[in-house]
Amino acid sequence: MHALQSELVCNRIIENFLEKLAPFGLNQFYYCIIPDDQCNLCSVPDEPLNICNDSTVQEPEIAQVIDLKKMRFAVSSDHRILKFRQEFLKRFAKYDEGYQLSRPSMRKRQNPFVWPENTMPERRKKSFEQLLNLHQIRTRLSFYYPVKDREGWVGICNLFSASERDSVTVNISSNELKTLLKEFSETFNAVAFKTINPISNFRILSPTCIEILSLIAQGCSSEEVGKQLYMSERGVNYHIDRARLILTARNRTNLVSKAYQNGLL
Repeated sequence: MHALQSELVCNRIIENFLEKLAPFGLNQFYYCIIPDDQCNLCSVPDEPLNICNDSTVQEPEIAQVIDLKKMRFAVSSDHRILKFRQEFLKRFAKYDEGYQLSRPSMRKRQNPFVWPENTMPERRKKSFEQLLNLHQIRTRLSFYYPVKDREGWVGICNLFSASERDSVTVNISSNELKTLLKEFSETFNAVAFKTINPISNFRILSPTCIEILSLIAQGCSSEEVGKQLYMSERGVNYHIDRARLILTARNRTNLVSKAYQNGLL
Protein backbone atom coordinates (compact mmCIF):
# COMPACT_ATOMS: atom_id res chain seq x y z
CA MET A 1 0.00 0.00 0.00
CA HIS A 2 1.34 3.43 -0.91
CA ALA A 3 1.83 6.17 1.68
CA LEU A 4 -1.12 8.34 2.68
CA GLN A 5 -1.52 12.09 2.71
CA SER A 6 -0.97 13.56 6.17
CA GLU A 7 -4.32 14.91 7.31
CA LEU A 8 -2.59 17.42 9.59
CA VAL A 9 -1.93 19.76 6.65
CA CYS A 10 -5.07 21.44 5.35
CA ASN A 11 -5.85 21.71 1.64
CA ARG A 12 -5.50 25.49 1.79
CA ILE A 13 -1.77 25.23 2.61
CA ILE A 14 -1.17 22.68 -0.15
CA GLU A 15 -3.11 24.69 -2.72
CA ASN A 16 -1.15 27.82 -1.75
CA PHE A 17 2.14 25.93 -2.18
CA LEU A 18 1.11 24.57 -5.59
CA GLU A 19 0.03 28.02 -6.72
CA LYS A 20 3.46 29.42 -5.82
CA LEU A 21 5.26 26.48 -7.46
CA ALA A 22 3.43 26.94 -10.77
CA PRO A 23 5.61 29.81 -12.11
CA PHE A 24 8.63 27.49 -11.78
CA GLY A 25 6.96 24.83 -13.92
CA LEU A 26 6.43 22.51 -10.93
CA ASN A 27 3.02 20.92 -10.44
CA GLN A 28 3.40 17.91 -8.10
CA PHE A 29 5.34 17.24 -4.90
CA TYR A 30 5.66 15.18 -1.78
CA TYR A 31 7.49 16.05 1.42
CA CYS A 32 8.85 13.78 4.17
CA ILE A 33 11.60 13.71 6.80
CA ILE A 34 14.43 11.15 6.82
CA PRO A 35 17.76 10.75 8.64
CA ASP A 36 20.60 12.77 7.18
CA ASP A 37 23.38 11.14 5.12
CA GLN A 38 21.84 7.70 5.10
CA CYS A 39 23.74 4.93 3.40
CA ASN A 40 22.24 1.43 3.26
CA LEU A 41 18.46 1.37 3.63
CA CYS A 42 17.26 -1.74 5.41
CA SER A 43 14.56 -2.93 7.79
CA VAL A 44 14.85 -3.51 11.50
CA PRO A 45 14.93 -7.31 11.87
CA ASP A 46 11.77 -8.87 13.27
CA GLU A 47 13.57 -11.38 15.48
CA PRO A 48 13.94 -10.56 19.22
CA LEU A 49 16.67 -8.06 19.98
CA ASN A 50 19.49 -9.04 22.30
CA ILE A 51 19.11 -6.37 24.96
CA CYS A 52 21.63 -6.23 27.75
CA ASN A 53 23.39 -3.72 29.95
CA ASP A 54 26.78 -4.31 28.38
CA SER A 55 28.10 -0.88 27.41
CA THR A 56 30.02 -2.46 24.52
CA VAL A 57 26.81 -3.29 22.64
CA GLN A 58 26.62 -0.98 19.63
CA GLU A 59 23.28 0.74 19.26
CA PRO A 60 21.81 0.87 15.73
CA GLU A 61 21.79 4.18 13.90
CA ILE A 62 18.30 5.22 12.80
CA ALA A 63 19.73 5.94 9.34
CA GLN A 64 20.66 2.25 9.10
CA VAL A 65 17.23 0.88 10.02
CA ILE A 66 14.97 3.04 7.87
CA ASP A 67 13.18 1.49 4.89
CA LEU A 68 11.79 4.06 2.45
CA LYS A 69 9.14 1.65 1.17
CA LYS A 70 7.54 1.58 4.62
CA MET A 71 6.67 5.28 4.74
CA ARG A 72 3.14 5.70 6.08
CA PHE A 73 2.50 9.42 5.60
CA ALA A 74 3.73 12.37 3.57
CA VAL A 75 2.63 15.88 2.77
CA SER A 76 1.79 15.73 -0.93
CA SER A 77 0.08 17.51 -3.78
CA ASP A 78 -2.30 14.55 -4.20
CA HIS A 79 -2.52 10.79 -3.70
CA ARG A 80 -1.41 10.04 -7.28
CA ILE A 81 2.15 11.22 -6.72
CA LEU A 82 2.38 8.88 -3.73
CA LYS A 83 1.25 6.01 -5.95
CA PHE A 84 4.01 6.95 -8.39
CA ARG A 85 6.52 6.98 -5.52
CA GLN A 86 5.50 3.50 -4.39
CA GLU A 87 5.67 2.05 -7.89
CA PHE A 88 9.03 3.70 -8.52
CA LEU A 89 10.56 2.35 -5.30
CA LYS A 90 9.17 -1.11 -5.94
CA ARG A 91 10.18 -1.53 -9.58
CA PHE A 92 12.76 1.03 -10.65
CA ALA A 93 14.63 2.77 -7.81
CA LYS A 94 17.64 0.46 -7.66
CA TYR A 95 18.31 0.97 -11.37
CA ASP A 96 17.84 4.76 -11.36
CA GLU A 97 20.95 6.95 -11.39
CA GLY A 98 19.07 9.91 -9.91
CA TYR A 99 17.89 7.81 -6.98
CA GLN A 100 21.45 6.69 -6.24
CA LEU A 101 22.65 10.30 -6.26
CA SER A 102 19.77 11.87 -4.35
CA ARG A 103 20.94 11.20 -0.81
CA PRO A 104 20.71 14.11 1.65
CA SER A 105 24.45 14.81 1.34
CA MET A 106 23.79 15.91 -2.27
CA ARG A 107 22.66 19.30 -0.91
CA LYS A 108 26.33 20.17 -0.31
CA ARG A 109 26.76 20.23 -4.10
CA GLN A 110 23.30 20.92 -5.54
CA ASN A 111 20.20 22.10 -3.72
CA PRO A 112 17.77 21.71 -5.36
CA PHE A 113 19.14 18.66 -7.16
CA VAL A 114 17.70 18.06 -10.64
CA TRP A 115 17.60 14.32 -11.34
CA PRO A 116 19.06 12.95 -14.59
CA GLU A 117 16.58 11.95 -17.28
CA ASN A 118 15.58 8.32 -17.83
CA THR A 119 18.78 6.39 -17.03
CA MET A 120 17.20 2.94 -16.81
CA PRO A 121 18.83 -0.10 -18.42
CA GLU A 122 17.48 -0.63 -21.92
CA ARG A 123 15.16 -3.46 -20.90
CA ARG A 124 13.45 -1.22 -18.31
CA LYS A 125 13.55 2.09 -20.14
CA LYS A 126 10.25 1.70 -21.97
CA SER A 127 8.24 0.57 -18.93
CA PHE A 128 9.68 3.41 -16.84
CA GLU A 129 8.81 5.91 -19.58
CA GLN A 130 5.25 4.58 -19.50
CA LEU A 131 5.10 5.17 -15.73
CA LEU A 132 6.39 8.73 -16.15
CA ASN A 133 3.88 9.42 -18.92
CA LEU A 134 1.03 8.00 -16.84
CA HIS A 135 1.78 10.56 -14.13
CA GLN A 136 2.71 13.35 -16.58
CA ILE A 137 6.27 13.60 -15.26
CA ARG A 138 9.16 14.83 -17.39
CA THR A 139 11.46 16.28 -14.73
CA ARG A 140 12.20 15.34 -11.11
CA LEU A 141 14.11 17.30 -8.48
CA SER A 142 14.78 17.18 -4.74
CA PHE A 143 15.21 19.96 -2.21
CA TYR A 144 16.80 19.27 1.18
CA TYR A 145 16.20 21.28 4.35
CA PRO A 146 17.58 20.38 7.82
CA VAL A 147 14.83 20.06 10.43
CA LYS A 148 15.08 22.78 13.05
CA ASP A 149 16.15 21.52 16.51
CA ARG A 150 16.41 17.91 15.19
CA GLU A 151 20.06 17.24 14.56
CA GLY A 152 20.58 14.49 11.99
CA TRP A 153 17.14 14.80 10.37
CA VAL A 154 16.49 16.43 7.03
CA GLY A 155 13.28 17.25 5.19
CA ILE A 156 13.15 16.27 1.53
CA CYS A 157 10.74 17.87 -0.88
CA ASN A 158 10.59 15.85 -4.07
CA LEU A 159 9.15 17.97 -6.87
CA PHE A 160 7.85 17.01 -10.31
CA SER A 161 7.19 18.82 -13.56
CA ALA A 162 5.47 18.05 -16.83
CA SER A 163 8.01 20.34 -18.54
CA GLU A 164 11.32 19.29 -20.06
CA ARG A 165 14.42 19.22 -17.86
CA ASP A 166 16.22 22.15 -19.56
CA SER A 167 13.19 24.40 -19.16
CA VAL A 168 12.79 23.58 -15.48
CA THR A 169 16.52 24.07 -14.81
CA VAL A 170 16.28 27.63 -16.15
CA ASN A 171 13.18 28.36 -14.06
CA ILE A 172 14.75 27.25 -10.76
CA SER A 173 18.10 29.02 -11.19
CA SER A 174 17.21 31.94 -8.89
CA ASN A 175 17.14 31.95 -5.08
CA GLU A 176 13.42 32.66 -5.17
CA LEU A 177 12.53 28.97 -5.33
CA LYS A 178 14.89 28.10 -2.46
CA THR A 179 13.25 30.75 -0.29
CA LEU A 180 9.81 29.37 -1.13
CA LEU A 181 10.84 25.77 -0.39
CA LYS A 182 12.44 26.71 2.93
CA GLU A 183 9.27 28.54 3.96
CA PHE A 184 6.97 25.63 3.22
CA SER A 185 9.38 23.01 4.59
CA GLU A 186 9.23 24.81 7.93
CA THR A 187 5.44 24.96 7.69
CA PHE A 188 5.13 21.24 6.95
CA ASN A 189 7.52 20.40 9.80
CA ALA A 190 5.55 22.52 12.26
CA VAL A 191 2.11 21.30 11.22
CA ALA A 192 2.67 17.66 10.25
CA PHE A 193 5.59 16.57 12.41
CA LYS A 194 3.48 14.09 14.37
CA THR A 195 2.75 12.04 11.25
CA ILE A 196 5.98 12.52 9.24
CA ASN A 197 8.31 11.90 12.19
CA PRO A 198 10.74 9.39 10.64
CA ILE A 199 10.85 7.09 13.68
CA SER A 200 7.13 6.37 13.51
CA ASN A 201 6.57 7.18 9.84
CA PHE A 202 8.92 4.47 8.56
CA ARG A 203 7.78 1.95 11.18
CA ILE A 204 11.12 1.97 12.97
CA LEU A 205 8.83 1.87 16.00
CA SER A 206 5.43 0.32 15.28
CA PRO A 207 2.11 1.98 16.19
CA THR A 208 1.71 -0.68 18.89
CA CYS A 209 5.11 0.21 20.35
CA ILE A 210 4.23 3.91 20.41
CA GLU A 211 0.89 3.13 22.06
CA ILE A 212 2.77 1.18 24.73
CA LEU A 213 5.14 4.14 25.25
CA SER A 214 2.12 6.40 25.71
CA LEU A 215 0.72 4.14 28.44
CA ILE A 216 4.14 3.82 30.10
CA ALA A 217 4.34 7.63 30.09
CA GLN A 218 1.03 7.68 31.97
CA GLY A 219 2.61 5.55 34.68
CA CYS A 220 1.30 2.11 33.72
CA SER A 221 3.34 -0.98 34.48
CA SER A 222 4.01 -3.67 31.86
CA GLU A 223 1.32 -5.82 33.43
CA GLU A 224 -1.23 -2.98 33.29
CA VAL A 225 -0.30 -2.18 29.68
CA GLY A 226 -0.72 -5.84 28.75
CA LYS A 227 -4.22 -5.95 30.22
CA GLN A 228 -5.28 -2.81 28.34
CA LEU A 229 -3.87 -3.95 24.99
CA TYR A 230 -4.65 -7.67 25.42
CA MET A 231 -0.97 -8.61 25.25
CA SER A 232 1.28 -10.72 27.40
CA GLU A 233 3.63 -8.92 29.77
CA ARG A 234 6.51 -10.48 27.86
CA GLY A 235 5.19 -9.00 24.61
CA VAL A 236 4.97 -5.56 26.20
CA ASN A 237 8.53 -5.81 27.47
CA TYR A 238 9.73 -6.84 24.02
CA HIS A 239 8.36 -3.60 22.55
CA ILE A 240 9.84 -1.57 25.40
CA ASP A 241 13.28 -3.15 24.93
CA ARG A 242 13.06 -2.55 21.19
CA ALA A 243 12.25 1.13 21.79
CA ARG A 244 15.11 1.42 24.29
CA LEU A 245 17.53 0.05 21.73
CA ILE A 246 16.34 2.30 18.89
CA LEU A 247 16.20 5.45 21.05
CA THR A 248 19.35 4.50 23.03
CA ALA A 249 17.56 4.95 26.35
CA ARG A 250 19.12 3.85 29.66
CA ASN A 251 15.88 2.96 31.41
CA ARG A 252 12.12 3.50 31.20
CA THR A 253 12.24 7.03 32.56
CA ASN A 254 14.88 7.98 30.01
CA LEU A 255 12.88 6.16 27.31
CA VAL A 256 9.76 8.25 27.98
CA SER A 257 11.88 11.41 27.99
CA LYS A 258 13.43 10.52 24.63
CA ALA A 259 10.03 9.63 23.18
CA TYR A 260 8.86 13.17 24.02
CA GLN A 261 12.09 14.69 22.67
CA ASN A 262 11.61 12.86 19.37
CA GLY A 263 8.03 13.94 18.99
CA LEU A 264 6.57 10.45 19.44
CA LEU A 265 4.35 11.42 22.38
